[in-house]
Amino acid sequence: MAIFPRIVTILLFLSAAGCARTYQARYVETSDFLNDYSVLKEDQEDDALLSYWKEGADWSHYKKIIVDPVLIRKTKDSDLNDRPQIEGSRLKELFEYRVRDALKKDFKLVNKPGPDTLRVQLAITDAETSTLLLDQFTTLYPSARASSLLKHLVFGTESFVGKASIERKVTDSTTGELLMASADCRAGGKTLAGSFNNWDDVEQAYVYWAQQLRYQLCKKAGSPNCQEPE
Repeated sequence: MAIFPRIVTILLFLSAAGCARTYQARYVETSDFLNDYSVLKEDQEDDALLSYWKEGADWSHYKKIIVDPVLIRKTKDSDLNDRPQIEGSRLKELFEYRVRDALKKDFKLVNKPGPDTLRVQLAITDAETSTLLLDQFTTLYPSARASSLLKHLVFGTESFVGKASIERKVTDSTTGELLMASADCRAGGKTLAGSFNNWDDVEQAYVYWAQQLRYQLCKKAGSPNCQEPE
């Protein structure tokens, strides 16, 4: 092997080992989960693709949180339309576990409304697995990697990776007042970690969203040392 191609291959291998597990996609298709999509705004810094936060809300007095069971609200073109119900059930359980595990570090998890209690409601709207062999090929083979990067530039996602979309809202548990709503989509990065599990990109997106929600609520409450999602 010539020296230059060998160097390129090594660099691609190292970048695949160290890049982000998931990243935000360029577009999200919405479902019917939220009551009013007109309140959502685009391109809010460090937020979902579409998001709303109530201005002037006092987040600091909320000490408890209700996490409702995660729902499936499939979009028209969702890959979940062609998946068995058991897979949707597994994704709901996994996403709910990740969210509960993250939020319990800052809130007391409860199941009854109260004046100091938030309610979090979440919906999975799409989930698409990676194509394992082709994903690995376009991660490590130089010309295929270049083609995948070009696809990312044009369409916003790389080749053969997994993808996930969700919607969520946070309300006051007693009044039902909407405090936050969002819709987001994340896709898998070209990384060797998790490359032998075709659901890994979806699962890593759930990890990110759970950490992100914890971080956002921490910042809104004015708490110090809030941990940013990885």
